Amino acid sequence: MSDVFHPAPPPPPPVRPSASGFDFARPFTFTFEDPRWVQKVLLGGLFMLASIFIVGAFFVYGYLARLVRNVIASVPHPLPEWDDLGEYFSEGLRLFCVALVYTLPMIVVATVFIIPLIIAQTADSDGAKNIGVGIAACVSCLIPPLSLAMALWLPGAMLFAVVERRFGAAFEFAQIFAFIKANIGNYLLAFVVSLVVRLIVPFGFNLLCVGVFFTLFWSLVVTCYAFAESWRLAPVRK
Repeated sequence: MSDVFHPAPPPPPPVRPSASGFDFARPFTFTFEDPRWVQKVLLGGLFMLASIFIVGAFFVYGYLARLVRNVIASVPHPLPEWDDLGEYFSEGLRLFCVALVYTLPMIVVATVFIIPLIIAQTADSDGAKNIGVGIAACVSCLIPPLSLAMALWLPGAMLFAVVERRFGAAFEFAQIFAFIKANIGNYLLAFVVSLVVRLIVPFGFNLLCVGVFFTLFWSLVVTCYAFAESWRLAPVRK
């Protein structure tokens, strides 16, 4: 009996990548695709207003951390509900402390800048004034590059703290540097998004000044989405 010929099965379709690249416009538009975006942004603005008393910032930090994880997980509507304030507060407190630790060097530099100026203004001799002004001028030259370096580094450090949910993850410098270096293109695009959205915040003053808190909250949402997207698209995360 002759063998029966069985045709080979067709090859499986090629697997398409989950994302083709960084969409520069998406961080600015995704919020408005959420059916409840108005309520969420209004509540976020109220917590931004409460941040004047610091405690409100803890809830905002925690909320943004949930947003970042939703974006990384490709949740269809990643903007979270304001329904887990306890968790938002506890995680936000941790992230606030991370930001505070990173801000301390800038506070030290600013202090070193201010003290010589005070000495220069109160000193009786011209020599002491000149020394004070000279020291302040030298220190002031350090502030712009340090500020830029901090603005570039801190989002990566916060991403690690959010994704791993550990305080210490924000200070694993080798891993953070490796992530930024390996994904520098998308990371810089996210940084540009953060710069662009900051230009929109002043328009909040048109709403009787109070509106600035809502536009400021929205700007943070846009920035967090952009950096979370850079993480989601990253071929190398550590």
